[in-house]
Amino acid sequence: MKSKYFSTSLGLYINYFVHGMALIIIAQNMDAFAAQWHTDMAGVAFVVSSFGIGKLIAVFFSGKLSDHFGRKLSLIVGALFYLAFFIGILISQSTEIAYFFGICAGFANSFLDTGTYPALMEAYPAKAASANIVVKAFVQAGQFLLPFMIAFIMSQHLWFGWSVIFLIAVLSLNTIFIATRKFPPMVEEDISAKPQEQPVSKWHFSVDEICLICFGFVAQGLLYLLSNWIAKYGSTVVGMSDNASKMLVSLESIGAIICVIVTFTLGSRGVSTLKILLTYLTMTMFISLVLWAMPNPTVAVVCSVLLGYFSAGGLIQLGLTLLAEVSTRGKGFVTSLYTIAEGIAVFGIPIVAGAMSRTNIANIYLLNALVALFGLSLLIVILVRKKQRAEELETSSLS
Repeated sequence: MKSKYFSTSLGLYINYFVHGMALIIIAQNMDAFAAQWHTDMAGVAFVVSSFGIGKLIAVFFSGKLSDHFGRKLSLIVGALFYLAFFIGILISQSTEIAYFFGICAGFANSFLDTGTYPALMEAYPAKAASANIVVKAFVQAGQFLLPFMIAFIMSQHLWFGWSVIFLIAVLSLNTIFIATRKFPPMVEEDISAKPQEQPVSKWHFSVDEICLICFGFVAQGLLYLLSNWIAKYGSTVVGMSDNASKMLVSLESIGAIICVIVTFTLGSRGVSTLKILLTYLTMTMFISLVLWAMPNPTVAVVCSVLLGYFSAGGLIQLGLTLLAEVSTRGKGFVTSLYTIAEGIAVFGIPIVAGAMSRTNIANIYLLNALVALFGLSLLIVILVRKKQRAEELETSSLS
């Protein structure tokens, strides 16, 4: 994907390398943060739920800022909120203070999303799905490397916070880099280019739009449950060593990176995004059930790779791209709506998973299967409606 905005895109992707680490930085240091904040695993999960609150609050103005004042400003604001989060969790001495800084992480995520995805779709209009799926490769690269970094820090008996300091340094330098980059012009949506039966009002949504907005909840929920609980599943349920269980996250990332490459290739060859999503959700549901029903080290290793492929390899990006394709609204606006659904997942799913962790962590992957089933139902509705429209079009052309 050669473009005059290559360096700009690189800066956007590096942000998501940091974001990938940020998503699991607390989970990977769960015991250390639990001790610092004087709480247990459920308390740490409660802090992670603050990410969702931040996303839900920020989403009401992050999309508007992106659409009206530009993608660059949205990205810089997002980076500043992430820096506040990283510094804040290091100085927090209670879950209440950490929760506040977790809200800053949610703000950061919202501003990055509403700046990055529209910018990539504008920089690569003919290959929007492929450009967006590369975001996931950088997210997973970060999640692949972080467990190794933490394992090294632990082996050297160093302060766990050095992993957070690393993220602060990378993000600070990249923010300066992005501030000097040229961004593509924002493109107004051509409503006439998309078929519709009646003029679109701001708060009147089609069934397809509603389903795909809700899909944001599914995609984010699956990502959270895998990335944040697979290590604890390995150590608590399967009985793996602490370092071995943390490496399950790296195995998940390997699967996700393979998925990005395969999905990128499929998208470039014109394979339907909807068909890809249907396949990935179906496999996620079945693999989650295997992980829940057959807890042993071999199953944990194999299922980590497979779930990384099918549920962490780009569901969020593919769902958002599909939403942008069926919607006639501004890209920043629909990204905000999608982010609301993600925020609900980031807030609600950790609380449910944290409560389940007090009984049986294996049940978290039964929850994962149920979330995947819900997502599959949404996609089936879209598929059925798509076939109905094709049949109606064929009938009208014959009459």
